[in-house]
Amino acid sequence: MIDIVITYLNPRDKQWQEDFNYWKDKEIKEGKTTPSNRQAFGEERTREWDTLKYWFRGIEKNCPWVNKVFLVCQNERHVPKWLNRDNPKLRIVYHDEYIPEELLPTFNAMTISLFIDRIEDLSEHYIMSDDDYYFLNPIKEDHFFKEGKPIHPDNRTGYFLYATKGTDGVFFKILNNNLRFEAKITGKRIKYGFYHLPEARLKSFGKWIIDKNYKEFIDRNICSKFRNEKNLCSYMYSDLLKLCNKAYIGDPYKNSCYCGLDSNVDFNNYKDKDMVCFNDTERLDDYDKTKEKFVEFLKEKFPNKSSFEI
Repeated sequence: MIDIVITYLNPRDKQWQEDFNYWKDKEIKEGKTTPSNRQAFGEERTREWDTLKYWFRGIEKNCPWVNKVFLVCQNERHVPKWLNRDNPKLRIVYHDEYIPEELLPTFNAMTISLFIDRIEDLSEHYIMSDDDYYFLNPIKEDHFFKEGKPIHPDNRTGYFLYATKGTDGVFFKILNNNLRFEAKITGKRIKYGFYHLPEARLKSFGKWIIDKNYKEFIDRNICSKFRNEKNLCSYMYSDLLKLCNKAYIGDPYKNSCYCGLDSNVDFNNYKDKDMVCFNDTERLDDYDKTKEKFVEFLKEKFPNKSSFEI
């Protein structure tokens, strides 16, 4: 039995906007972050593409073996109105169900994903997805798990810390935090590259990581309101599965890729891929035009409603 988890927010929610701006101003005044922290405050972090229904269509058409979809969002106001809540394969999860109360509200995707394994009825074997990961073509169940283990790539690199200058400096500081944390947990100094794509996971293993390091995770320097240079990020789960011999080494991403959205992207180049991350970026200078092209591409790929839609 394999579930899939997707995290989503509705940036058009007025209350969310008010809360976001209140906590942003408060944390800047307290010196916990800076206005220039694009990893937290860049418009590409929360821009709405209105394509979530195509994600559901991709799951239903291409991954029919999925047991249940866990849609994680902040609260009731973030659940799309077109969603069929009566679908037996749908489970809606709000942040206050599994994220420690003292960390709420949070606007940090890293905090939101860090505690996923605390969701009570999530199955042992599950796939972690973001709302910009699309399942474009049929994928078999054994694409993600083999012999009960999550399949992950052997993408080892030379061990060194990332350079942390430039606009992505905060992000690379977070990756360096991962490396130090992984070495502390395992005693091994092995570095893996990362893929911004769906990941197979084991709930019991993720919960072990949380329980073992709960006090450290609760520290607001790690689980902050907004993304900052002291955070950990979820790439560590893939690394730790491999470092602790909990993963089956394979090639789950051989026909999948990452696409940083910009105004010149040709979506037809991706129509035959299994999975693609269509990631919003600061390079995008014509959002409206790109969104129109993107929606048209997905509509052509998935013209029929799924059972997740009213």
